Amino acid sequence: MKLSFRFALPIVMGAISAVLMAWDIHNQRIIMSMGMAWDTGAPLWPYQTPDTFLLAINAPAYLIANPISRLLALLVPRHYFVLFPAILLWWWLVGSYLDKRCAGTKAQKEPIKALFLYLLAASLIFLGLDGFIHAIRWWWSYSRSVLSWTDLILLRLLAPSIWCFALSVVALAAAWQRTRIWTARSP
Repeated sequence: MKLSFRFALPIVMGAISAVLMAWDIHNQRIIMSMGMAWDTGAPLWPYQTPDTFLLAINAPAYLIANPISRLLALLVPRHYFVLFPAILLWWWLVGSYLDKRCAGTKAQKEPIKALFLYLLAASLIFLGLDGFIHAIRWWWSYSRSVLSWTDLILLRLLAPSIWCFALSVVALAAAWQRTRIWTARSP
């Protein structure tokens, strides 16, 4: 029986995300019960950690769900009603892509799609660099040591940049494959 990433990734990543969401909901209840006991807000560990990890592994799903959550004015934890399906959709798309790549499907002669993919990769690299510079500036300004709890905040700030870089590599590889086929067959 062949493993299908299309179904395995949403199940595994959905389960991990559900555990992180449950942990975050539990922590939100603790934070609300504390009231004004913390002058500067809840400490990062353990109370803000699940949301940070959830963003780190699902940044594209956050990007998909955020406009809908804002439109519906959903706050924590109600925004999980939109975020969880977006996470499942995102990992289903990743799994579908991986299944297609493992099946050895060849790219077609599509110069317009190749140009679009190159532009997409350039945009993602630009966005990734912008976010990376912002995160490093923040870390340089506010981190007190090399290894501290501010590194979790740095992870939260760097997660979208890391995803942008990873997706730009995928877009560049797909564009390169289409370009190679296009130039090899051109007269």
